[in-house]
Amino acid sequence: MSRAQQIVGALLEADPDDVSAKDYVNAVHKDATSGTVNPISAMTANTFYHRRLKYKGCAARPLEARRNGRTKTWKTRPGQFRIPVKYGMYEYFYIDQDNAHEWATIPNPEKAE
Repeated sequence: MSRAQQIVGALLEADPDDVSAKDYVNAVHKDATSGTVNPISAMTANTFYHRRLKYKGCAARPLEARRNGRTKTWKTRPGQFRIPVKYGMYEYFYIDQDNAHEWATIPNPEKAE
């Protein structure tokens, strides 16, 4: 599904009093350019970069994990999410709201600002 379809779908499902289209699009754009991992970006991003850890041989290249399944969300807990990711050949783990601050959706978010 494309990003435009997800935005339109979210706007159609949202209560008109809760969210305006302009505010929602601005929030999506801000999240995409800052690289933060939150419930909105968790649904679309496929690759996640660690903010602190780097690969051993290359100090400029951040540790990279890729999506390994669908993001788990809950209706009763709207701010929570769980993204299954894979690192290397044998390492599997989850990115969720507790460790999302350690990850970004763009390689070097501090340099992008």
